Parts: sequence; C-alpha cells; structure tokens
Amino acid sequence: MEIDMPDFRPWLHRLKVPYVLAFTLIPIAAFYLILLENAVRIPILDDYDIVLHTISWLSQHPSFSARLGFILNTEHNGYKLMFDNAVIFAQYLLWGQVHFLPLVILGNLFALFIFFIVLRMARVPAANPIDKWLLLTPVAWLIFQLQYASALDFSSCSLQNLGVVFFALLSIYLLDKPSTTAFAIACLALVFAIASSPSGFFAAPVGFLLLAQKKRWKHISPWILTATAMLLLYLYHYTAPPPVAGAAPKSNALTHLNLFYALSFMGSSAARFSSIAPAVVLGLLLCAVVLLAIKLKYFRSNPPVFYAMILIMINALAVSGLRSDLGLAQSLASRYRIYSNLFLAFTYLFVIEAIYPTIRRKAARRAVYPIALTISIAFCCLSDLAGARFLHGKKQALTFSYRTQWQGRSPAQDPINAQLQANPALLRQISDGIYDIDRPALLEAVHSGIYTPPQNP
Repeated sequence: MEIDMPDFRPWLHRLKVPYVLAFTLIPIAAFYLILLENAVRIPILDDYDIVLHTISWLSQHPSFSARLGFILNTEHNGYKLMFDNAVIFAQYLLWGQVHFLPLVILGNLFALFIFFIVLRMARVPAANPIDKWLLLTPVAWLIFQLQYASALDFSSCSLQNLGVVFFALLSIYLLDKPSTTAFAIACLALVFAIASSPSGFFAAPVGFLLLAQKKRWKHISPWILTATAMLLLYLYHYTAPPPVAGAAPKSNALTHLNLFYALSFMGSSAARFSSIAPAVVLGLLLCAVVLLAIKLKYFRSNPPVFYAMILIMINALAVSGLRSDLGLAQSLASRYRIYSNLFLAFTYLFVIEAIYPTIRRKAARRAVYPIALTISIAFCCLSDLAGARFLHGKKQALTFSYRTQWQGRSPAQDPINAQLQANPALLRQISDGIYDIDRPALLEAVHSGIYTPPQNP
C-alpha cells in the first residue's frame, strides 16, 4: 500500500521538490554551521594521547613494520583505535604536521555518512522518488541534531564513536545484498567497524543472524573468519587497563549487566542528563517496537532496519555490563546518544513501512507523516539549542585554558573571562581540570615539529 501523501493541491505539486530539499537541508545546514562555528584547532582530553602521542611516536620510528605494528596494536584507554591511528597518520603523511580542524571536520562528517546509509536502508512505499524523499524528511531531523554534541567537534572521539556506527550500519546494509561484491565490501566494513571501536564486534553476531535468515550458508564461514581474525588481532599483545575507581572490572562485565541501564541507554533521547525515568520509559517503548516488529515479521520485509535495531539493543546491553557500576546517569552520556536517535529513526521507518498499511481510516493515515515531522522538528530544535550552548561553552572553556595555561595570558587579560564567570558549570569543569592543557605533550609536539599551536585557537 502506498502512503497517503500530505494534501498538496494540484497547483502546489510543483513545490514538492523545493519542499523536500528545504526540509532535508535545513537540519543538516544548522547542524554543520553550529559545529563549524564552535570548532577549535587545538587538542582536548584524549586528543593529546590519541593524536599527538601517536604522531610523535610514528614520526620517530620510520620503519614500516614498526609503524604498522604501532597503528594496529597500540592502546588508548584500553581500546585499540586502529582506524583513528591510521587516519591521523595519513593526515601527517599528507601535510607533514597534525592539523586538528580537518580531523574534526572528518569526524563530524560521519553523521552525514550515517544519514545516507539510513536512507538507503529505507523501503518506504511511495509512488515516486520525490514522495519517498518527502516521507523520509523526519529522519534528517532525528539524526542531524546535537543531543550527541560531546561526540562532535572532538577529533579522536568522533572518529571512534561515529565511525564505528557508520561502518557497522554499512556492513548490515551490504549483507542484505545478494552479490559477492557487496558481501566482500560488507566484510571490509566489519573490519573498519572493529578497527574504529571494540563495539564494532557486535556487528558480527547481527550479521550472522541476517545471513542465517537468508540461508546464505556459503557466506557465513568467511563472515565468521573475518570477525575471528579481527578478534585475534585485537587480542594480540592486548593489555587490559586497570578498572576505573568504583567501576566493575571489564573481565566481569557479563555479571554486571543492568536492564535499567540498557533501557535508559536506548531511550536517552527522551531525557535530560540526569533524569533516568523518561529514558527508561522510552527504552521500554522501543523494546516493544522490536517485539512488534518480530510479530509482524519485519525482519523479512526490511532486514537491514530490523537488524540495525537489534545491533543497538546489543550495544545497550554490552555498555550496561561495562559501565553500569559508574551509576545509571552514565547511560545518558551525550557521546552515546547517537544510538538512541538512530533507534527513533528506525522506529519511524518501521511505522511507515509496516504499521501504516494496517491503518484503515484514511484520516489517521494522513496524520502519520505530519505528526512525525512535527515531533522530529521540535526534537531537533530543542536538541540544537542545548547542544549549541554546550559546544559554545566547551569552546570558551578550552580557549580560556589554552590562553592562560599555554600562552601565559592572565585571566584578567582574557576577553572571554566575563562570560565564563557567568557559567558556574563551566567554571566547575575548569576547576576539575577537564579543559586543562597538557603542556608536556604540547612541548614535545612543538619540539618534534609535528604540531604548531595556533595563535588564535
């Protein structure tokens, strides 16, 4: 059944294309303009280790085998971020120095890549491509919003946390294709997902289920071999980091699975950064969506979207085992909210593709799209307002610390000090050292010539 489109009068049909373009491009433009306005050209937190230390070591060891071994085996906070290492080193080879702004932009662009994959997964029943794009406009508003702002404008973090999502979704999307070429690229995407973050391993069992459903037995063995090879590479010379104070040892993660944490993780889009209840409620509703999808056999009509939802649920359970001892509030961390936002986007696709055809009343059918669009626009606007404030505050605090701790300017000389004084939360974070400048790392990078600190960050 094709979807009843919004009531365009005949003389308005010619405006469909500009309407679709506007309602797709507005959230994208706002998203990237805010990010560009608040991007900085200096490192923050993990960037010192993941970016500057990586290039410092690689620049001092010209041997190909040594460099390859470092890229594949070095650990950052207990993770082997092979993709991060490779991208950072490729930039160094290209320009001879570390430049943070291009790395930040590339990390931010992964949101766009994720959006394209979600669009390709959609199987919306529409009469023509323009109607299909019109129906997919809410997806743009759900993905291009700043709830996951802490994973953006942050080179090492976005390359890891957004990169793994993109490559995992790409592998699931391509596994649904029957061709051998698509399968080979899906295996390569799995490699990149695991190389981006250990959570990329969760795409392996999801892909196995998809291949088993389609009875593509000849592809299951190479899929398992690919995942196994990456697991062996990951475990090679791996040293587990000491547990964070108050946290469960990662080796005992299975004994610390926490259902409330997992539900809150999945539903974090509905909550502020300290309110667990709304997130748990939304998480329960999203689980109900998956159960309904199973009942309606949605895994047959659109396997990529169905298994993408399963992937998010597996991630939520795994993160609960690793981080639930830090408190339920950790489930609302901004850098992970991309998963909750994607779950909402996939839920919308499920409603349009599977629920809509069962609605008998024409008025109710016509209400589905405008209601979804209104909710997604409101969701995006509220998220962008909060995210823009966060990113602007982070830029202020980081710039203030850079000018005072690296450039030697006194707080009285700094023009943004008055603005910081009006933000107690930022002052507290500065006092806690979150935005401290790692002078030894910068001094080493400057001395070795791999990084030139900018005068104006």
